Amino acid sequence: MRKFYLATAMFLGLAACGASPNGLLVSPGAEAVGGNLFVETLENGDQILVLDGEVTPDTSYVFQSLAEYTEIDGLVIAQSPGGDLLAAHQIGRTIAAKKINTAVLFSCISACVDIFIAGHERSIAAEAELGLHSAEDLEFGLSVDRPYWKSFGFEAVNEAAYKVPFNDIWIVSSERAKELRLATEIIR
Repeated sequence: MRKFYLATAMFLGLAACGASPNGLLVSPGAEAVGGNLFVETLENGDQILVLDGEVTPDTSYVFQSLAEYTEIDGLVIAQSPGGDLLAAHQIGRTIAAKKINTAVLFSCISACVDIFIAGHERSIAAEAELGLHSAEDLEFGLSVDRPYWKSFGFEAVNEAAYKVPFNDIWIVSSERAKELRLATEIIR
């Protein structure tokens, strides 16, 4: 049985990896497990589960499978432009139910933030950013986002995000994320 850890050291380890030739932030040695999820193995042998890329239904499927058969302490979001809202909510519900910690290394935009806010502890690198906006289908988005964000106590942030058009973005710095309680810790 694998165990995936979330440690402060992973920020230094992943950041030191730099971008790989394929545009990803994970190291060339990271093991792709599907759905833009990767396993990074640190020098001490600890393994980190990393989301690097778009959130898709496959991301949800792979994450659900891993959560069922492995012990996941945390999910590191290297960078994600967002993606499928319903897939993000499925991942988020699993994260919340299993009290998994989340962390953002560089950027977490749109539906990715729905994953991040579900973390038991939510760490963000000092230079990282969150990006929020309304859903493309406003009526549908509100119908699924309002109860989801309310369940985590972030209904005011969700309402503010829905004032930002889908084709625009509200960039939230790490400091502002901490002020809004979206992040519980800033990693420096």
